[in-house]
Amino acid sequence: MKHPTSSGIISALALITLGNSGCNAFTSVASNQRPSTATWMSEPSNTPATLVSQAAFVYGIDVLKADMGLEIIPEDQKPMYAIGKLEAELPLELVSGIRFSDCETVTLISQVRQDVVDATGLSSLDTIVAVRAGNDGEGNYAYYSDVRESSIQNTAQAYTEAINFAMTNSLPSIELEINRLVPMMPSQEDL
Repeated sequence: MKHPTSSGIISALALITLGNSGCNAFTSVASNQRPSTATWMSEPSNTPATLVSQAAFVYGIDVLKADMGLEIIPEDQKPMYAIGKLEAELPLELVSGIRFSDCETVTLISQVRQDVVDATGLSSLDTIVAVRAGNDGEGNYAYYSDVRESSIQNTAQAYTEAINFAMTNSLPSIELEINRLVPMMPSQEDL
């Protein structure tokens, strides 16, 4: 199965909706040690991007903020957003450093240990849209799961299956495709 290994930062600008409810958290575990890299991609991909719905993304973040007792930005004060795509190689010894939260419309990364941030560029409030392992160097993966806007159960299952696949096949890491919501700032001309 062929999947993208690079992509441009894709922006979809729109005003969004919000809401709030409860979240459930999940933490995953595994081991092994090796460096990893992640970057914002600068070249457009030949394949369509795996993107979450912007409205679902913003709603999920608002659900998590409400659950944590944080202030939610009022609808009339919300900025416009872009959705960025990040691809991260996650060494097996770091897979326990990510905590997921089920936020109704998306599963968000609610907490990331600093060593995971340093190795991958992952951040709280990112969402995993694809999990893969066993890259043959040509964009083909022995394990691949699209978890865009999936429940925490489906995301955790794909995450665990990729880890197990990597461990069984003596692979040092798994790959995560991430979406990140990026607020758009007004230009100086607009001020």
